[in-house]
Amino acid sequence: MESGYEGSKTPVSPATLEKIRSLMAGLKNPQHYDKVFKDECMFSFDTPFSEGGLAVNLKSWQGFGADMVDLDLQRSGGSGGLYLRQKFKRVPKEKPADASADPAKLAIGVAGGFLDEKWDTVKEHSLLVVDAAGERTIVAYPCDDLPMIVSSACQAIIDHQGASSMDAISRWDAEEEVKESKYYKELVQLPPTRKISPHPKDWKCEVSGDTQNLWLNLSDGHIGGGRKFWDGSGGSNGALDHFNEEKAKGNFYPLVVKLGTITPQGADVFSYSPDEDTMVKDPLLAQHLQHWGIDVMRMDKTEKTMAELEVEKNLNYDWSRICESGEKLERLRGPGLVGLKNLGNSCYMNSSVQMLLGLPEFKDRYLDRDLQIRKSAPQDSPASDLVSQVSKLVNALNTDRYAPAWKEGDDEDDPKLLVAPQAFRSLIGKGHPEFSSGRQQDAAEFVQYFLEQLSRAERTALGSRVQGELPSPSLFEYSLEERLQEEQGQGRVLYKKKHENLLGLPIFQEDAENLEEVLAFRAAHPDSGEKDAKKPKTDGEPEEPKPVIQLKSCFERWASPETALSFRGGTVSRISRFATMPKYLLVQVQRYYLDEKWCPNKLDCKVPMPDEFSIEHLRAKGLQPGEQEMPAEEGSASSAPAKAASGPKWDEMVVAQLTSMGVTENGAKRASIAVGSAGADAAAAWYFEHMEDANINDPIPEEPAAAAGKGGRNEPDAEDIGMLTCMGFSDAHAAAALKHCGNSCERAADWLFSHSDDLDGAVAALDGGSGGGGSAPAAGSTKYDDGVGEYCLVGFISHIGKHVGHGHYVCHMKNGDAGWVIFDDTKVAKSESPPFDLGYLYLYRRKDFSSE
Repeated sequence: MESGYEGSKTPVSPATLEKIRSLMAGLKNPQHYDKVFKDECMFSFDTPFSEGGLAVNLKSWQGFGADMVDLDLQRSGGSGGLYLRQKFKRVPKEKPADASADPAKLAIGVAGGFLDEKWDTVKEHSLLVVDAAGERTIVAYPCDDLPMIVSSACQAIIDHQGASSMDAISRWDAEEEVKESKYYKELVQLPPTRKISPHPKDWKCEVSGDTQNLWLNLSDGHIGGGRKFWDGSGGSNGALDHFNEEKAKGNFYPLVVKLGTITPQGADVFSYSPDEDTMVKDPLLAQHLQHWGIDVMRMDKTEKTMAELEVEKNLNYDWSRICESGEKLERLRGPGLVGLKNLGNSCYMNSSVQMLLGLPEFKDRYLDRDLQIRKSAPQDSPASDLVSQVSKLVNALNTDRYAPAWKEGDDEDDPKLLVAPQAFRSLIGKGHPEFSSGRQQDAAEFVQYFLEQLSRAERTALGSRVQGELPSPSLFEYSLEERLQEEQGQGRVLYKKKHENLLGLPIFQEDAENLEEVLAFRAAHPDSGEKDAKKPKTDGEPEEPKPVIQLKSCFERWASPETALSFRGGTVSRISRFATMPKYLLVQVQRYYLDEKWCPNKLDCKVPMPDEFSIEHLRAKGLQPGEQEMPAEEGSASSAPAKAASGPKWDEMVVAQLTSMGVTENGAKRASIAVGSAGADAAAAWYFEHMEDANINDPIPEEPAAAAGKGGRNEPDAEDIGMLTCMGFSDAHAAAALKHCGNSCERAADWLFSHSDDLDGAVAALDGGSGGGGSAPAAGSTKYDDGVGEYCLVGFISHIGKHVGHGHYVCHMKNGDAGWVIFDDTKVAKSESPPFDLGYLYLYRRKDFSSE
């Protein structure tokens, strides 16, 4: 209970000072490199804007909502504590009379993508003193009566940037992000055989003839169209194509300037150099332009800058049917109807979390109203405990803590009700090259990665912290049977099992039921393609029909044989079938592909997904009478038994598919190892993202077993063992893990931590020959649920944009009496027209499971 408010104008009582002195042992100031969790409660999503504020423990630097302070005290021994209490509130900012009503400054992580400066924040700080009996006293801060060590600790926390700021690497301001190009000082400029006209009417792309969005190459004076953007807008790509053509000749002309943006104050300059590939500054721009006859002092701005174009695009972008932007949607709020704040390109994560954590199985496992899961989090760092973070999210999304009933006129941006999963995002992305970045990501890849990480985290929590025998990701896992058959010779067969948790359905325009209509329209309107797509539609202009591809056609293509696959010196055909039917089936509609230039693109089509379907006819049948099996071993290294190898393994079928696309063998192997069991499409996507890596075509390090057979080293390096023992593991455990993981110290550390509940047993299992270095479990060793392959739709994630790494994601979920609901970051509303035919990742529940 709170006894009162002291300090400020009245002195602090001797009794309170005595309590403070008894609790201040061990206080120290956080340094700039320390994590101070001052923006978000460790066990809820309370912030300084919450009703009770946020209390930061002066010893652990961890923040807690008003009702979570007692939990912190229990976990730390119950002897009391000192906290800096932060209480913030918003007050309307007075707007200058001449202020523009239109947004002008880009921002990441705010609604609409613009910095909202209509509020000021009033901050109040105080010292919360809690004694061993639980009595609370609040002392105003600053206060001259406080001991210097306490005041110093409080001020250090106030001044610290905070863990959220440290982790938010995606913070972006267009003005600050532009850096000087490393090439401007030594920029090559060819002799000027011509002068560039200062008049905009004389400018045009030397390839396409375009007269807008033009870029002048500062090295050779070439004028080309701007880059094509992910959404089809932009220019003809002439300037970039010219750079690449000259580079192929051995010329390096990286810097271009946008014509029409040149003023005495500067201009838009872009670097096409692969190590920059962004907007840059050219301090010698005036000199470089003078070389081509352009006097910056006499130039006027006639084109919008890139920042202005981004603002305009964000302001006017039509989210079309996917976001149901043309509908008057009924706003919803309540348990299971809680939105998530966009932290900056985090809509892929928000949509994935809404789809998974709203499932009843996750709620049954992670809803802990008694706080038992979160109470059992590691004392030193709850923010690094995925089980706690998932429980924190499930409780926030499925209770009314942040979801009072929606009332007309409510402020949807009220910070007291915002659920901003910053700690979750930082944790789940930690150590991952893509998900730790501020860039947009593929939601399907994130779902698989999240399930993998949760499976690891639950290994040590099942039966103790969370209930159940199997990890939550087992809900989505199934066994896939692959049947390989020789195309020459005896026609022998080989049956293999694969572990999967996502079904990728191939989408091809040739399967469209209205293909003739689509082709006829394009023949009649040859200019209606990509170039016209950049221009606004005019009244009466015919709309191009979208290809309509039925789900039945997708399954038929998925189930049809793949032929001419290289295998053991010959070719085979491959057919895939379901060995088991999972409780939940994740279906990825593979609208995205690599075009003839190996650039990601999207097939703009409709795939009507039904509310129910059956795939029982695609169930595996195993070896059939009369079939002759291929031997398991063919004498080649690629067909050696899996248990004989302990290093990183690749899928030989995936490697064969990638090499048939022109990928080098070593590059294909690296891609297969990187994506594990995700398949050829994921491996191809990984390869094209990493094809510029210096080691992409280097040979894969020999596996320990092979190296030992040649007299090579199979024993772990003593230095690697030492690094692992410094983490607290024994020599024996470290050595066994290194052998199992191909002497990769990083993978060995991950293996040790994921088996820390029973390392002796895990190491004994390795010695018993379980082998295998892949991240996915072997299909024969995993317990799969099975049932009749009839499914009903639960929810789906849709993507807006030309590429999964750009654009925007939203989630639609079926929600009991509310029907279909759209989750668009913080916006939650009743869906009037769910775009069932435009989704990207669909979630189906097995019908016999849903009735259990």
